[in-house]
Amino acid sequence: MAVGNFGYVWVTTSNKRVFRIHPGTPTSQTAIGHAGIHDLTAGVMKDPGPDQKKIWFAAPVRQDPIVSMVTEGSFPTTVFPLEPNAKAESIKLRTTNIGTPGTPVNAYSLLFAEPENKYIGAIAIPSVAGEIVRMPVAQETWLWDVAVTTAADGKTHTYWATGQKRTSNPVRPENGLYRRSPGQMAWERIEVLRGPDHKPCYIIADTEAVWLTTQNPNMVIRISLADMTVKNEELGTAAPEQLAFGKEGQVWVASSAGLHEFDARLSGPGSLQGLPHGGGAKGLCVGTNGELWYTNPTRKSLGCYTPPPPPFGAATLSGRTQVVSHGATQVQMKDVVERPLVAEYVANGRPIPGIPLTCRVEAQGARFDDGAQERVLLTDQRGQVVLPDVVAGDVEETAVLSVGLGSSEPHAATTLEITPA
Repeated sequence: MAVGNFGYVWVTTSNKRVFRIHPGTPTSQTAIGHAGIHDLTAGVMKDPGPDQKKIWFAAPVRQDPIVSMVTEGSFPTTVFPLEPNAKAESIKLRTTNIGTPGTPVNAYSLLFAEPENKYIGAIAIPSVAGEIVRMPVAQETWLWDVAVTTAADGKTHTYWATGQKRTSNPVRPENGLYRRSPGQMAWERIEVLRGPDHKPCYIIADTEAVWLTTQNPNMVIRISLADMTVKNEELGTAAPEQLAFGKEGQVWVASSAGLHEFDARLSGPGSLQGLPHGGGAKGLCVGTNGELWYTNPTRKSLGCYTPPPPPFGAATLSGRTQVVSHGATQVQMKDVVERPLVAEYVANGRPIPGIPLTCRVEAQGARFDDGAQERVLLTDQRGQVVLPDVVAGDVEETAVLSVGLGSSEPHAATTLEITPA
């Protein structure tokens, strides 16, 4: 599941449907099913680029497993063919700064794990003639999930992947966590598992650590990027699934027992929030006000949980959006302001990826480049967003550009003076 524009929550399923959920009324659901929706749909994310009215998802049962879908009208889809036997499932966002540190220019890509042909793939967004970059994985494992960490320059990437043992055809004998370092072509195995039957599942990363869930035994594992120190917590009989970073910097884990919360250092066993109607959680994402959305496959339902605020006096834990840099502060009517504001979402002293920030232009004439005055942007792997280009109208005015986590905090803002030509 994933959050899109206007706070809608998008859910993929195994019954030829993709669902759009209204955030204020979860029972208000639009089921989208047509010839372009495959039998099984999996990982999903919002389009990060200029085409804001679009989502991407994987469909791991046909030869066209990467799909983009317009989120209005008749919901048309575009497929990106891979090999005839390809089965991409998990997808992630990668942002690369192709500009300079002072003037960032973001290029976006969709990362996916393809287990049949053993590679991690990347598709540029917008796509360049369907071109796919493949990073082959030599290890005999069934690739499951992928994550990316990025250096401070915004350009240098390290890739991480989980792979599982598989006994059916094609047989893969190895469970493992793998890393592809900058400048390297080969993937190296990172030893964090307890034995050959210890199965890694989902993986996420921020600027400080890589996190993954495992089964047999059921665990949450944190690997420090600074020194590769490994910490873990066992979950007993609770089988963990997907993970997400929360708005206060904590890590949430969906499991067969409910929702587990861990602090950013994995310094203890955390806490467990059971689901109100029983069952277990699998899919997980943060909503536009910091709430936590989850799927409950047992009940064939979804739910929303609002974590309580940090204890009084714990101000350092509170998440906030802050300005990193801004572009021009004065332009003439009809001018275009490129990259008007760069912001980051920070909690507990570190940037947080995957947070859906609401960006606004408060003005009479000025708009974003698609004509809208509000967009939702996900923070990238370094916890940052770059506001879309702003087009000044034909009105002399002071436009306010703001970005923040919905109504949960005061937005970070700057002004843009629009003067006559």
